[in-house]
Amino acid sequence: MRGHLDLTRASVAAALCALVAAVVPWELVRLVAALPLTLFLPGYAIVAAAFGSRELAPPKRLTLSVAVSLMTLALTALVLNVFPFGLTTASWAVALPLIVIAACRGAALRRDRPQARHRSAKPPWAGWRPAPRDAALVGAAIVLAIAALVLAQKPLSAGNAEGFTALWMLPTDSREDAVRVGVLSSEQDPAAYTLQVRTGAKRQSQSYRVALDPGEEKTFEVQVPRAPGGRTHVVASLYRSEQPQHLYRRVTSWLPRQTTFPQAP
Repeated sequence: MRGHLDLTRASVAAALCALVAAVVPWELVRLVAALPLTLFLPGYAIVAAAFGSRELAPPKRLTLSVAVSLMTLALTALVLNVFPFGLTTASWAVALPLIVIAACRGAALRRDRPQARHRSAKPPWAGWRPAPRDAALVGAAIVLAIAALVLAQKPLSAGNAEGFTALWMLPTDSREDAVRVGVLSSEQDPAAYTLQVRTGAKRQSQSYRVALDPGEEKTFEVQVPRAPGGRTHVVASLYRSEQPQHLYRRVTSWLPRQTTFPQAP
């Protein structure tokens, strides 16, 4: 890209923005670095490669750069989602600079050779002064883009959403005389429960106090005393701490007969 200063600057800026967005721990700095990398540089490089030596008016070039950048983000997300590493900060930080550098290289090959141009030729945006209306629209678009990125990274409260808690029970793989009982919270706030597991014909009971944050899950391995001659009934019941008398969840299971083998004399 020797002789094409704008393409060189775009490539270097893409690499620097990706490095800052991936490494710097401060969220505001990372956001500032991600803006040009996601909303301008990929589209600028691709538009430069598509039009070659043709000069575009600055408003048209800016509009196309932003639009093509957004399309590039969508297509890159689809491609990255196919690979095992998926959509991560590292994959974005590698993919976008590579797209910008490759497109800048293609633009440099399509443009006229630098020595064939007049040395005093000015870039297409030299001397351009945006009208107040155009400047206001561009400024509003930048503000909206920044606001969209900030809101996308900020979790919002869901006041009307209703959470729930799941209760499950499975036999263990390692022991025949035990079951695994799990409680998974999808509530909006921390919650406390009482888990009661009754086993056998004599209804032997074991109780557990369970405190869960939203999205947290806890499992318990419960030993089940089993009789050799018949199946064993297991009942797991879940009660909310604020309503200990009202059943909230219940699961039941029958364990198969315990197999006994005669001992060798």
